Amino acid sequence: MKSIATFLRATISGGILFLLPIVLVGMMLGKAHQIMVKISAPFAKLLPNTVLGLDGSMILAIILLVLICFFAGLLIKSKRVKQQMGRLEDTLFVYIPGYLLLKSIAADTVGESEATVLKPVAVKDGDAWKIGFLVEEKAGLSTVFIADAPRHDAGEVLIFPSELVKRINVPNNKVIQSLKNYGKGAIDWVNS
Repeated sequence: MKSIATFLRATISGGILFLLPIVLVGMMLGKAHQIMVKISAPFAKLLPNTVLGLDGSMILAIILLVLICFFAGLLIKSKRVKQQMGRLEDTLFVYIPGYLLLKSIAADTVGESEATVLKPVAVKDGDAWKIGFLVEEKAGLSTVFIADAPRHDAGEVLIFPSELVKRINVPNNKVIQSLKNYGKGAIDWVNS
């Protein structure tokens, strides 16, 4: 009975830790949308009442959000802003569970390979290969996050000699999908 309670507690807390960043991003986007609707309401009177089922203020809010994202994207390309964001990620976002992995998956999804923080790797461990994500390399050593299958938000961090670590040319979202399917397709990455 005690093992069932431990399992339930661990599973529920793992689910909460996984969903927390997603819920936070959703809440922030929802709040941003509400603010944009309020800002765009006076200008929306100049637009048609409904287009594709959306009223004028909704259309204008969506356009404003897209423009803000575009200009924020331009801003983040500046070296100084990148440094500030790096510091913010190192001090604040490190407390959001799975943030770096989610950031890497999102960067891969939109084709931003330079923004991908964690690189997919296969690590030789005795006669076996482990699939993971390269966190950093220094002085001939590699820090690797080895995710637990089928969950990608839990695992262990191990340090290997760099010669045992093989980078695999696969987007992070495909690695995550493979982990969810208990490693299906991973053999192809090791053989390539």
